[in-house]
Amino acid sequence: MSVKGYATTNSPFARKARIAAIETGQPDLVDWQMITREERAAQIPAINPLGKVPVVVLENGMALYDSPVICAWIDSTNSGPKLIPESGAEKWAALQLEALGDGMGEAIVPLSQEMNKPEDKRSDAVVKRFAGKMNNALAVLDRQAGDFRDPPGIGEIAVVAAMGYMEFTKVNPDWRSTYPALGAWYDAINKRPAFAETAPVS
Repeated sequence: MSVKGYATTNSPFARKARIAAIETGQPDLVDWQMITREERAAQIPAINPLGKVPVVVLENGMALYDSPVICAWIDSTNSGPKLIPESGAEKWAALQLEALGDGMGEAIVPLSQEMNKPEDKRSDAVVKRFAGKMNNALAVLDRQAGDFRDPPGIGEIAVVAAMGYMEFTKVNPDWRSTYPALGAWYDAINKRPAFAETAPVS
């Protein structure tokens, strides 16, 4: 029995896990199955009681969810340089950056859903709330961009996955003019094979 992963197409959190596997030299570690939203509703609650993807089922049948746990497991199977430093201030900085990237992604998903509604059914309060979270995160990341790890760690991977979804959904088309340092870093890191191979597609 191979390790199976379940994800929806263009999920930023599934992309994060896929990047983690590639960056650690394990592109085939997980056999990813892309499922529809309808398939997710029908199949995933039996695997993950929260009904969320990504979820990974190990060879022993244990299910891992969600992306921070999956990425930590991927990193644990990696014999090379770690995405998550093993101890000290670097470990907590990496995990904090991961949390910021994940949190931004968690704001962008409902923001894009709200923005896709007809204007007369759209809630300005909802848009303002989640756009505020997104832009607060981007402002912090713009200030930190010069200190990001190279090669990237788990935090940088989470940030790119969220920003990729932001670009894919076009909820913040002019962000580069407001956050130029972050924009320069983002454009450079997306040239790495792991990021280019997993980029969202229409």
